Amino acid sequence: MATITFDIAAAINQPPNQSGFATIDIDYNELYVFTLADFTTDTVPAYQDPEGDALEEVKISTLPAVGALTLSAVAVIAGDDITSADIVAGNLKYQADVGTTTAYVDSVMTFRVSDVGSSTFTTNPEQVFINVDAQANQPPSSVGDGVMNLDYGETGIFTRAMFTTLATPPYADPEGDAALSLKVTALPTLGEIQLDGVAVIVNQIVPFESIDLGLLTYVPDLADTDGDLQGFTFQIADEGSLDFVG
Repeated sequence: MATITFDIAAAINQPPNQSGFATIDIDYNELYVFTLADFTTDTVPAYQDPEGDALEEVKISTLPAVGALTLSAVAVIAGDDITSADIVAGNLKYQADVGTTTAYVDSVMTFRVSDVGSSTFTTNPEQVFINVDAQANQPPSSVGDGVMNLDYGETGIFTRAMFTTLATPPYADPEGDAALSLKVTALPTLGEIQLDGVAVIVNQIVPFESIDLGLLTYVPDLADTDGDLQGFTFQIADEGSLDFVG
């Protein structure tokens, strides 16, 4: 009896049939480490493959317009293939641009994915939207020492300039914010610092508005006839960050 044998070819393994976009929100100057989830479970829609094959590689189609994409500290170029093993190892990273201090959004990177079974990349590139926060307002970068020359028994009236433009080095702030408040961190050994006639205490905060009004004064100790050098220590906060430095 004769036999006809059917030689049926196996089904061709198909590439991923679904891949979506991703959104990443990071801080100013942050170094972001990509994970496999950024290209699979966290995309919209999520990665899918007809045979259930895992992601094999990510092909970078276009680079972000701002910031730097690296693989093992080497700049990625358009067309590079990144293995899932490299991504799992934390080798694919995005460095936010330190020179862009304002917030920027949608620094877009496009990519395609392949699966372990077919090693074939999807046809249509998907996108990673990278949103980076603005640099936080910085505290003063320079708070210097000042001098007040007084005659015996003379009450000294502090001015803004003594703590800012006349200080050594002068007051400076990265954003150009004006001095907002002064914190007294240590008091003179002799004499008294007063605010509107009331003795100032350690860690008291004095608004520069009060200094502008001439309300912050130094009242000497009249029993001190030797002309001893006196002083006090302070910190300054700016209008933007509200952080004290000194």
